[in-house]
Amino acid sequence: MTERLRSDEAAAYLAATAILAALVHFIVMLLAPYVASQDAFARLAPLGALNETVLLPRAGPAERMFPYADPAVAMAFCRYDLASGPIRVQAPAGRSFSSISFHTRRGLVFYALSDKAATHGVVDAVLGTPQEVRALAAHDDEESPSRDLRVAASAREGYVMVRVFSEFPSLYPEAEAEAKRLTCKPEPVPP
Repeated sequence: MTERLRSDEAAAYLAATAILAALVHFIVMLLAPYVASQDAFARLAPLGALNETVLLPRAGPAERMFPYADPAVAMAFCRYDLASGPIRVQAPAGRSFSSISFHTRRGLVFYALSDKAATHGVVDAVLGTPQEVRALAAHDDEESPSRDLRVAASAREGYVMVRVFSEFPSLYPEAEAEAKRLTCKPEPVPP
């Protein structure tokens, strides 16, 4: 009977150790992005100024900045800081698939659109803090409301990424040109 107690105690000890190890691993994985010094915003900062569109290099085996990117997708981004007010983000929708994603400073996506959301061939959105989005909505005219897509940012700093798919390698320069047409400009807030 004592052998059975020892084996039961050993099994309970192993189970408790495995559960504790899994819990510690889970907590560390959740906290890692918050303590990392080189978040997405900081890694993109040397490539371009705020509100400036920057075309990223084509993905390839030697690429280290975005090592797992698809080589058939052209990418461009613009970093933003909403401290001075909202920004208007525009990206033309071409003939191939494209998407725009809004990211926090840490790289988390809080809103995304595809080219199917384009009106008159342009994906157009106003990005601001929740207070700025409410202020813009408060100034809408009831008879002719704004047709702007308004996106409330979950953080003051972040970046907008556009991705354009190239169906064939020979069409990649066209996809790059389309991605480069992303614009992020300050948007005036009505008084």
